[in-house]
Amino acid sequence: MSKSAAFATKLPTDLKDQLDEVCERFGYRKNFIVEQALREKLEDILDAHDLEQAVKEASGFQDWQGIKKQMKAGK
Repeated sequence: MSKSAAFATKLPTDLKDQLDEVCERFGYRKNFIVEQALREKLEDILDAHDLEQAVKEASGFQDWQGIKKQMKAGK
């Protein structure tokens, strides 16, 4: 098992209430839900960054902003 560290943050009241409700209804611990959600979000962010980098490095591909600029310039 990996080491744990304390983490504190403020949440909007409605989100905290929803978390409390889900945990009570389904028997989850809050730290489990928060940890899983954070892991998934971090993975999504890293995947999106990796995809962005792959598109930039791939030959023949241009980012959408570059294409729009070329279209506006009439190229």
